[in-house]
Amino acid sequence: MFRVFVFCIVFFLSQAWADDASPAFLVQPDSSGAYINSKLEYFVDTSETMAFDEVRSKADFVSAGGRNVLARIRHPIWFRLKLERGADAPARWWLDYQIFSPVELQFYSPDKNGEYIKQVSKKYEPFSAHPSYGRPFFYPITFNDQQSMVIYWRSVSHSAFIFPVRIWQQEKWIDLTLTEYLLYGLLLGIMFGLSVYNLFIYLRIRDSMFLLYFFAIVSYMFYSVNINGLDLNILWSTSFHRFKGLSSCITATAGIFSVLFAISLLGNLKRRKWFSYTLYGVVAIYLSAIGLVFAGQYSWAELLTQWAGGVWLPLVLGMSAYLSYLGSVWARCYLIGEGPTLVGSTLLVLLTQGVIEADRFNTTFYFVAGAWSAIMFSQALAEKVNSLKKAATAALNMAVTEKTARLKEAEQYQVSLEEKVKQRTKELSLEILLHQQTLEQLRESQSKLEEMAYSDSLTGLPNRRMFQDRLLQAYTRAQRQGSQFALALIDLDHFKRINDSLGHGVGDQLLQIVAQRLNAALRHSDTVARLGGDEFAMILTAPICQEDAISICQRLLSSFDGPLLIENHQVQTGMSIGLAWFPDDGRDMDELIGSADVALYQAKAAGRHRLSYIGHVTGSNLHQ
Repeated sequence: MFRVFVFCIVFFLSQAWADDASPAFLVQPDSSGAYINSKLEYFVDTSETMAFDEVRSKADFVSAGGRNVLARIRHPIWFRLKLERGADAPARWWLDYQIFSPVELQFYSPDKNGEYIKQVSKKYEPFSAHPSYGRPFFYPITFNDQQSMVIYWRSVSHSAFIFPVRIWQQEKWIDLTLTEYLLYGLLLGIMFGLSVYNLFIYLRIRDSMFLLYFFAIVSYMFYSVNINGLDLNILWSTSFHRFKGLSSCITATAGIFSVLFAISLLGNLKRRKWFSYTLYGVVAIYLSAIGLVFAGQYSWAELLTQWAGGVWLPLVLGMSAYLSYLGSVWARCYLIGEGPTLVGSTLLVLLTQGVIEADRFNTTFYFVAGAWSAIMFSQALAEKVNSLKKAATAALNMAVTEKTARLKEAEQYQVSLEEKVKQRTKELSLEILLHQQTLEQLRESQSKLEEMAYSDSLTGLPNRRMFQDRLLQAYTRAQRQGSQFALALIDLDHFKRINDSLGHGVGDQLLQIVAQRLNAALRHSDTVARLGGDEFAMILTAPICQEDAISICQRLLSSFDGPLLIENHQVQTGMSIGLAWFPDDGRDMDELIGSADVALYQAKAAGRHRLSYIGHVTGSNLHQ
């Protein structure tokens, strides 16, 4: 809908600006190199079936109004140009139709008898099929005996119609072309030289960043020469026929390697997962565009590559600006290098949408931007390697300093020890014995302290500290092995009422009975702990499935369905259990504990003596 809207706007503006018929372009001796779009008329063949004679007699041409860009139009466009030969003007001229990505162009010009001759040029033909060797849309015009003529051409394009039209004397055109090629050669030489240099660095140190730099710059070179039409002049041989959609494939390939290079330089899967994953998604979009080319959907493929560039370029510039703010030198170099690329890409998008007119600046800026990016990206790689080298050197120096200090301490201790041995030779045996006794006492004390620190004195179960340690072990093992485990939080129902009414002795015995039953219900590899008061927790480690974990909890609930006999008292209690599953209910320990706590709250809210796991609450009889 957007493209149709843009086309309608352009069409009606064209009608408003156009006269009924554009006057002829007067060809003077000094007209070589002149733009003639002000005299150009065009007609959109919406039926896509009109023949040349029908167009000449029935088509309503409108003036291009001096513009050289139309919005993306999927229909063929016919152009008409009226030429009038001025006094002393040469009879032989060349018409240069500078279009970005045409599929086919049919050129009609009259011969000396006034009969129109059809010439067909395609981007997908070898050099030998072009009117001028190496230039696909460079057509000869000969006035012969007539002083005026009308020429037509029909153009089909997958992209926007960008059609600067100039008239040349061939000698002057050659001079200008050689100057342009010298500039292009210099810029391409910078890009190629730096890419090969970094390829050699990759072969030396085997760091993928340098290999991705090589492919990113080389693919951008192909992208630049393809956009500018140089590939037809300097890349493909006379026997090579290009396949349709090659431009989109080259653009997508350049985008893929540019994105992968940005990930390697700026991404960090541990700290910035969203950034890397988003850019990997952009790579998938570019691959889809290549797939659309092979499916014959050339216009959609080109549109998809434009959209992808609009996503990743602002994203990587924003990330590089953020890292530059944090002090990253290589990110600052990348930002300075990629900025002009964004400007060049934006100009190309605006051209293809018909927003701006084509001129030498906005059709060649991306060449200069590519060379500048190659320089700054290479500097960014050097800065990053230098930063990593400095960090490694600092770490090594710190390790050496620490090792030297420890050696010095050991030497000082050895000297001191030798002096003490000499002074206390007679007391050595007694001191050794005393040391042994002290060591044994320390070991016993340490063992008791560890037992007190990691176990509950009333129930003998692991306490909260041991529980946290076991939970961390289960979490680390599950992450490493890709396995699962369950966490259950348990509260005794009405424990405070029992404690207050029957006394703390009965309450303590009740806690011991609960601890025994919890221990009996679990496997050797599982953990049950008392977190404090009437709060317990169970860790059910792999291998275990959700059904088994639920079954264990249900059996625990059932074991407390009836009353317990404690000191001649019939004690009726129950338990509420909240069950959570890793990794489904929590990607880390805090989130998993939070999910289990929410489930426990749901069990209590449902009437206690219930098992709850996210979204489900059950009683001991297994009914919802």
